Amino acid sequence: IPTIWAHPLYHYAAEEQPPFDFFRKMALIFERFEVINGQRDTWQNMLVKNWISALTPEMIDEDAARFDVDLSLYTDRPYQKSLSGGSDDHMGIFAGHSGTYLHVPDLEQRLKSSSRSALALEAIREHRMVPYGNHQNIEKLTIAFLDYVFQVAMYIKKPDLLRMILHKGSVQDKIIAIIISNLFAELKHHKTTMRFIKLFHKSFIGKRPKKMTQLLVKKVYKPVFREAINIVEAHDLEPDKMTIQFYQAINTISNQLNSILFKRLQKKVDDLLEKPHFRELRLDLELEQIKLSPNIRDYIKSASQFDKDQMKKITDFLDGLSFPFLSSTLILGANFTSSKVLYNSRKTLTAFSEQLGKLEHPKRMLWLTDSFDDKNGVSSVLQEIHSEIKRLELPIDLLVCSKTVKPDEHLIVVRPEAEFILPFYKDQSVRIPNINQIHALFLENEYDRLICSTEGVMGLIAVFLKHAYTVPAYFYIHTDWIMFAQKALQLDIHESDKVRRYLRMFYSNFDKLFVLNSDHKEWLAGHNMNFDKDQIFQTAHWVEEQFKPVAKCKKEVFSMEEDTKILLYTGRLSKEKGVMDVVTVYKKIKEVYDSVKIVFAGVGPAEDELRAKLPDAVFLGWVNRDRLPGIYSSADMLLLPSKFDTFGLVVLEALSCGLPVASYNAKGPKDIIVHGSCSYIASNVREMTDFVIGYFSDENKQVQMKQNAIERAANFAKEDIMDKFLEYTGLIP
Repeated sequence: IPTIWAHPLYHYAAEEQPPFDFFRKMALIFERFEVINGQRDTWQNMLVKNWISALTPEMIDEDAARFDVDLSLYTDRPYQKSLSGGSDDHMGIFAGHSGTYLHVPDLEQRLKSSSRSALALEAIREHRMVPYGNHQNIEKLTIAFLDYVFQVAMYIKKPDLLRMILHKGSVQDKIIAIIISNLFAELKHHKTTMRFIKLFHKSFIGKRPKKMTQLLVKKVYKPVFREAINIVEAHDLEPDKMTIQFYQAINTISNQLNSILFKRLQKKVDDLLEKPHFRELRLDLELEQIKLSPNIRDYIKSASQFDKDQMKKITDFLDGLSFPFLSSTLILGANFTSSKVLYNSRKTLTAFSEQLGKLEHPKRMLWLTDSFDDKNGVSSVLQEIHSEIKRLELPIDLLVCSKTVKPDEHLIVVRPEAEFILPFYKDQSVRIPNINQIHALFLENEYDRLICSTEGVMGLIAVFLKHAYTVPAYFYIHTDWIMFAQKALQLDIHESDKVRRYLRMFYSNFDKLFVLNSDHKEWLAGHNMNFDKDQIFQTAHWVEEQFKPVAKCKKEVFSMEEDTKILLYTGRLSKEKGVMDVVTVYKKIKEVYDSVKIVFAGVGPAEDELRAKLPDAVFLGWVNRDRLPGIYSSADMLLLPSKFDTFGLVVLEALSCGLPVASYNAKGPKDIIVHGSCSYIASNVREMTDFVIGYFSDENKQVQMKQNAIERAANFAKEDIMDKFLEYTGLIP
C-alpha cells in the first residue's frame, strides 16, 4: 500500500515537539510527502518542500547507516521522493481546492480495460504525481473552525457535568470545557444569535438566504446580511478568489458587529457614569465584593435574594449587547483557534528552518502599550525608546490604541472602539481596540515575539496574542502597583493582597519580566510572587541628549535673583508621590536659609493644597520636556520624596544636568544615586532636611557633587541599555 506523510511538520503536542533526527528517520521510510496542505500555512508547506527537494541519495544512505535502518523494509524506491497535495477540509467548503494531479499515459485507451481507481493507484506507485493548489495562512482554517462552531451550536446536546469532572484531562481542561459548554448553552437561549448562526452556516455551504429573511432583518444588521450574500456568491469564483472573499466577508462582519457593540456599550457606560453611585465608585469597595464562596448554600441564598429590580437593571444593560457580543466573539474565537492550531508547532518550525538554513522566520517584535502620549513617565520613556528604535532601525514596532497619536515609522496606531474613564482613577482613559485588527496585524507584519508595557487592555491582548501565535511574550514593568494601590487608591492590606494575587496571575503569562530596580526584582523572586530569578531581568532608562548642563540664569528661568537657593520638585503633584513631605522639608530649610525658594514643575490633584500651605512657592504647571534641561540647570537641589518610583527618571534627568538630588531610600532612585557623592539618600524627612542644609553650607561640596552627578548619569548610556535589552529579548545573540 503506498503511503503519503500528510503535513509532516504539524504535531499536536506543543510541549513535546520532535527533534530534527526524527524527521531524518522518517525521510528514510516514506517516499511521498504532502507539501501543499490546504489547511496549513505557507511557511509549514514550503519548509517541507525545501526539505524533501534537498534530499540526495548520499544523505539518505548516510542517515540509514547512522540510524541502522534497512531501507528495503519500508520502500521500493528509497531515493525517489514525490510531492503531493490535499485539501484536508473537514467541513467540505474548500474540498478540491488543493490536491494531487496523477499522470496516466494513454488514459483514454487504458480506461477501456482498467478502472480509474486502479490507474490512480498505479500512478501513485510509479511516482507520476504533482501537487496543485495554493498556500494559505489562517484564512481557510478560520472559516472551517467558524462553521464547526456554528454546527456545534446548532446540534449540541446538554453535556454531562460528571463526565467532564471524571475526564482524564487536566483541571484547566475541565474548567475550559465547563466554560465552553455554558457559552453554547447561552447561545441556545439567544434566538437572534442562533438565527445568525443558521444563516451563515447555510451561506458557507452555498445556500442563498430567502428574501423573507432579508425583510425581517433589522436595519442596523442589514450590512451583515449583505455579507452573507457575498459568501454565497463566492462559491462561483476561482478557488483562491473564493477564499479571499470568504475571509474578507467574515472580517467585515466582525468589524460591523464590533462597531455596533462598542457604540452601544459606550453609550451605556457613559450613562452609568453619570449616575451618582458610579461617579463615586471606590476600587477598595469593589474589590471587596469580588468573592466566590465555596459553599453551594450561599449561591442558593443569593439567588433567592436577587430581586426583580436587580434583574431588570442587568437586563436593561445587556439589552442590545448580547447578539453583537456573542457573534463577534465567535469570529474572534475562530481566528484565535486557527492561528493556535497552525502555530502550535512554531518551535519545531523554527528549529527545522534553522537546520535547513532556509526560510528562517524574521526576528521581529511587537511592543504593545496603552499609554504613549499621556502626561506620565511611561509615555515619556516609550517615546524615547521609539526614537532609538527609529534611529537604529530595529526590528521592533510599537502599537498603541489612541485617537490622538499620529502613526510613524515603527509606530502603529489603532483607533479605540470605545473609550471611558474609570471613576476611581481619572488620570488614564481605558481604550478598547478592535482585537481582530491587532490579531491580523501580528500575522501580516510577521512578528515572532511580543512585549507589553501596561497591565490594562493591551496587557490582556498581549496574553491573547501569545497563546494565539505560540510566541514568547515579555512584560516591561513600569509601575509598582502594590505601593500605588496603597498610596493612591487607599487600599488596605487585605485588598492590596488581592491586587498582588491578580498581578501574580497576570505576570505568570509572560516568559520574561523586565524590572527597573533591584527591590522589584527581589520581590518578584520572593515567596509572595515566586517567579524564577532567571525569568526576571533588570533594565534601566536613559535620558534624551538634550539633558545636559545648560547656561541659564535663575532670573531668566524662575524670575529670581542668582543668590536664591532653589529647591525643585518635578513630577505629578499627588500625595502618593510624597509631595506633601516637600512642605515640611522646605519649611525646615527656610528656617536656616531665608533666601531658599521652592519650585514645582508638574500638575496634579494636590496642587490646591500645596498652594494653600506654601503661598510663596512657584508653580510652573505642566512643563514640556524641552524646557526641563534649563530648569534643572538653574536649580540647586531636586527633592524626590516618592517611595514607589520604580526607576526615578527625574533623578537621571537632574543628574545629567548637574543637579544633585535628595531622595528617599526607595526602589529605583537608590539604585541610581551614589550617596554622598552625587546626591543623597534619606530615610525620612529629618534626614532629607539635614542633607540639604549641609549641602548648602559647603560650596566646595556643591561644585564636586555637580560634577559627580554628570559623571554618574553617564553610566546610563542608551547604547549599553538597548544592547542588553535586545540580548534579553533574543533579537540579537
